[in-house]
Amino acid sequence: MKIMVVGGMNLDLLGVPTTSLLPRDSAPGRITMRSGGVGHNIASRLRQLGANVQLITALGNDERARLLSLLCRDSGLDFSLSVQTDRPAPCYLCIHDEAGDMAMAVNDMSAMDELTPEVLSSRISAINEADGCVLDANLPQNTLLYIAQHAQVPLILDPVSCAKAPRIKGIFPYLTAIKPNRLEAAALTGEKNVEKAARSLLEAGVQNVFVSLGPEGIYYANPEASGYIPAHPLPSTPLTGAGDALCAGLTAALLEHRSIRDCAKYGIDTAYHALLRGNLS
Repeated sequence: MKIMVVGGMNLDLLGVPTTSLLPRDSAPGRITMRSGGVGHNIASRLRQLGANVQLITALGNDERARLLSLLCRDSGLDFSLSVQTDRPAPCYLCIHDEAGDMAMAVNDMSAMDELTPEVLSSRISAINEADGCVLDANLPQNTLLYIAQHAQVPLILDPVSCAKAPRIKGIFPYLTAIKPNRLEAAALTGEKNVEKAARSLLEAGVQNVFVSLGPEGIYYANPEASGYIPAHPLPSTPLTGAGDALCAGLTAALLEHRSIRDCAKYGIDTAYHALLRGNLS
């Protein structure tokens, strides 16, 4: 199976405290550095699931970029269609709480602005030779629309964050599937109730909706079926990247034409095994 992923790759800086976080104070803990980004993480997980994966992303030109190059050296990902920029490599700074969930984060993704519709126009034929394509909302809004209008393969989208989710509202009718979390689903629809939010996305034209509920699992819905799949008990580890592993599992199962419930379950299982291995990038 060949899958194209178009989205962000960045240097992750992750801080995990060993005590409770206090406002305007520093906490002792552990800081790690790894390759990350929604697009990169999904592509890496799909590669580990056995897919042939190409990642189209924006590459930086600074010390962060050199570190990323070293961290990705043995990933097996194909970056041949990615874009070299003169900007700093994207970077994601995340502080976790003592339970391992994100407390706050800042992302510096300006290099992604280089992935314009003009740049993607020379790559759309390669996208259409794949079995499917995953997009993330780190892409500029006009680029997301260009790909949606010209892609002839199933499109699966991750909204990335509440701040970036509004970029995708114009492409709902083109999407085979969308994987927001609870907050992103509310930001996209104005509905705080998960089931109502999913129904709103289906009415807007999305074919399959998977709402990630973190430790509670996932809600899935399409015109034929809907329901919940509970999460496995979570290990005590930072959870950054678990949603990306979930999206990779959903994508692989969707492109194998499994039922929507089986897709949701495979996504949950994929994320859980990634957490157990402590390898979410």
